Amino acid sequence: MGSLHEEYFACLALRYTPGLGPKSWSPILRHYSSAYKALKDAANWPSLAFASEKSSVAALKEVWRAKAEKEYREAVRAGFGILPWTHHQFPVLLKELPDPPTCLYYYGDPELLGNPAVGIVGSRNSGRLGLEYASKIAADLAKFGVTVVSGFAKGIDSCAHEAALTGIGSTIAVLGTGLDVESYPPDSAWLRNSVIQSGLILSEFPPGTKPFARNFPFRNRLISGLSVGVLVVEAGIASGSLITARLAAEQGREVMAMPGPIGDSSFAGCLKLIKEGASLVETAEDVLISIKHALDTSVLKKTAGEEHKLPAKKVARTPVKQVSAPEPVEAAVPPVDLAGLEPPELDIARALDVGGKLHIDEIARTAGVDVSVAGAVILGMEVKGMVVRFPGMYYDLRRS
Repeated sequence: MGSLHEEYFACLALRYTPGLGPKSWSPILRHYSSAYKALKDAANWPSLAFASEKSSVAALKEVWRAKAEKEYREAVRAGFGILPWTHHQFPVLLKELPDPPTCLYYYGDPELLGNPAVGIVGSRNSGRLGLEYASKIAADLAKFGVTVVSGFAKGIDSCAHEAALTGIGSTIAVLGTGLDVESYPPDSAWLRNSVIQSGLILSEFPPGTKPFARNFPFRNRLISGLSVGVLVVEAGIASGSLITARLAAEQGREVMAMPGPIGDSSFAGCLKLIKEGASLVETAEDVLISIKHALDTSVLKKTAGEEHKLPAKKVARTPVKQVSAPEPVEAAVPPVDLAGLEPPELDIARALDVGGKLHIDEIARTAGVDVSVAGAVILGMEVKGMVVRFPGMYYDLRRS
């Protein structure tokens, strides 16, 4: 087994060790020079405060092996490109996240991960105006050498990907499915093939993973995590794009929004973000001004036959603060009645009832379930108004 595959397999072992989750993976992988060495030193995890004794023993006993071997075989058979944490092309920006993936799968050109990138997100049911905005700004950013990142959904996402393929910055599509799931979204095969040929498609999910609703918040954190800034082009008040904007704010990224026509409900989410401090942008030049602190301007000189520079500000504007993560909104619902719940909701509710505000990793460990299961169940409990979400993937029961 070569070093790449050795590291990849070790990353899978960390992912499938019971009791470990993104909050645990990050300090473990930062501490050791390789995932393989981290796994071999599992006996010392408790003394280093990386994991519990139970997780340490599970790692040493190779409880992870069956699941890791299955995913390893399927990914290799499908011909996935693989980027374990220690690979030189694994994005540095993702390593900064409190909940990074241990490895990434890809088809296409991984060199794009080294480019400065801007996330462009918006409504799946976008109107003509939103699509025009997305197409123009994505094409212009790509011409400047900036890579456009989005989530490969219908509407704004797909429009941004297609337009960005015309420029040298190109595009990265982050999937909420396994890399090999070609049927989602429907009728997207042509765009998928174009992105693979001239851009990059990326996923952290195992082969064959279907488009479950619980996957998309995880996908969204990678869209914002890969980007120096996130632009919301068209979004209603209840749009999932606002979740990506919130994640971007939590990650310290620049948050931007296009205002749209006054009174148009399909842009109400954008106006909400602007009122909360997001940068108002109308052109690619506005975007570059907003993110210039994070850009290496030399990247913007790679156009064929001509140089592009960061545009000068035309008028003085009062600097706008980066949007902050919104505080949880208390709904008019009664406190959670534990007696009316069944596992695994009951196990999670009990963990929160005793421990108070906990990180998703701690909830899963206390409730005795996998992190992926805990995330899916908590998402449902949040929708029902049973739990309150806080920045950084912390949760608590609704107490009143």
